[in-house]
Amino acid sequence: MRTVLTLAAALLLVPAASAQPAAANSAIEAQRATAERVFLEKMGQGKFDISPEVYTPDFRVRAPCGDYTLEMDNASGAEWRRAAPDLKVRVIRTLVEKDFAAVHWHASGTNSVAAAGLPGAGKPFAIDGMTFFRFEGGRIAEEWGVMDIAALMKQLAAK
Repeated sequence: MRTVLTLAAALLLVPAASAQPAAANSAIEAQRATAERVFLEKMGQGKFDISPEVYTPDFRVRAPCGDYTLEMDNASGAEWRRAAPDLKVRVIRTLVEKDFAAVHWHASGTNSVAAAGLPGAGKPFAIDGMTFFRFEGGRIAEEWGVMDIAALMKQLAAK
């Protein structure tokens, strides 16, 4: 009888113990999907209307020269898409831990229009970058990013 009670108690505790990691994994996967949407939908397809679903109202891009609001970030993204109307963006890898996500991405296209500080010389380009996001309540609250602008400008320079 003691064995049956011990076994029954163990079986009751297993779902409770495994429910928490499943919930944590679900949150991590939701953050991964949200972080990747920024690149695949917003930058890759120009769907800037996803912003209310993805970002907190007080979202900020943190940069060495100062912070940017969501409106400023979207305007910058729209200029990049204008500079390279054929812009293609893909996610190489995404890592998520607690309330942070890191995305390694690749973008390529043809700089056919002078915009976003790019010359519009009709040259193709390809660039990798890394962006880090901090989440609050399932949405992105802060962003930090790096990309090799010098390599990009070298690709677009006149020869």
